[in-house]
Amino acid sequence: MAVSMKLRVQLSEQTAEWFKYQGIDINWDNKELLTVTCQESPLTIEEVSSWIEARVENMYDYQTGGKDRQGADPDPLDQETHGARGARLGRPRQPTPQGDGDTIIVDCMAITDSMARRMRAQRPQYTEEDLEEIRKKLRFDLNDRVLCFCGPRWLSGHVVGSAVPDDDTLLPYLVKTDPVPGLPSKTISVPSDRDEVCTQEVCFDPESELHLVKSAATLLAGSQRPKLRFAAGDKVACRLKNDPKDGLETWVAGVVSSIWPELPGERKWQIENISGEFPSVVAYKVDFSTGGWVYCHRDHHALIRRDGMQPQTRVKGISKRMEVRKANDGSREQVDHQTERRKRMLESDSDGDSDVDPQRKR
Repeated sequence: MAVSMKLRVQLSEQTAEWFKYQGIDINWDNKELLTVTCQESPLTIEEVSSWIEARVENMYDYQTGGKDRQGADPDPLDQETHGARGARLGRPRQPTPQGDGDTIIVDCMAITDSMARRMRAQRPQYTEEDLEEIRKKLRFDLNDRVLCFCGPRWLSGHVVGSAVPDDDTLLPYLVKTDPVPGLPSKTISVPSDRDEVCTQEVCFDPESELHLVKSAATLLAGSQRPKLRFAAGDKVACRLKNDPKDGLETWVAGVVSSIWPELPGERKWQIENISGEFPSVVAYKVDFSTGGWVYCHRDHHALIRRDGMQPQTRVKGISKRMEVRKANDGSREQVDHQTERRKRMLESDSDGDSDVDPQRKR
């Protein structure tokens, strides 16, 4: 059933300035009581935003005869109501106030066709050499494991693209997310190369980063638990955040204090109309010999190894699975850090061919 509300819509000063810059004059009446209608109840900020967008476009089309088509993008996050109750319109999908007569202030961006053409003409053109130089300065490379902030929760995944041109900007990364019940795997864009937006997957601090532990862990089906490589009492090493001095991987030795420890705290999560539960357990709890401890959320060579098998050649991104190591007697062997299988290397084998990780492909 359709639902409607009478509202006054006031364009913000920034919007008025932007419209003036674009040469847009739609003669908006801030005092007019408008009837906003949507098809289903409740009336949400997104519906109000769509209604305003359509009204701005229709008014401009009528004024210009459609010769310089424009698109409007009202920002619902900055909408604010003023009225007898002094209510506030919150995040998208929250209902609007129940009474008529309130006023909302809207930030609205609009781009005309002529302005879009000028912007495209001014868009920087990157050569492949330019992109390669930019990639060298980024924190992550292809196939590196990361977690990305996606509103109410973080999503884990791996980098599938870096320094990717997108319209008039350059995206640091494209990330293929891991499938989560209710959230199938998809490729998302990362707008900024900052830790607050995209962070490396390591064994996280259980006190300040428990939310990252839960987001990176795998939700097991029912009571099914895979066989782990290590048992309680085994000496291991866990990867923590990269050393700030040289930016390379850091491993800390410890002892497995328990397997399948239960995670504390809230387990429910919700993104818009999709909800689910975080995993209740992770693979290991590891006590460090130097003090402190971590949860190791996955039984993976890039996160946990047997003590003594820390990388001899440290890297910035995901730890190598296959590594050529020098033994005490001077001989060389190739080690698979996931299976712990070893292969003695012949003198004729070259370091360059033997120390390639098959998982890292550009």
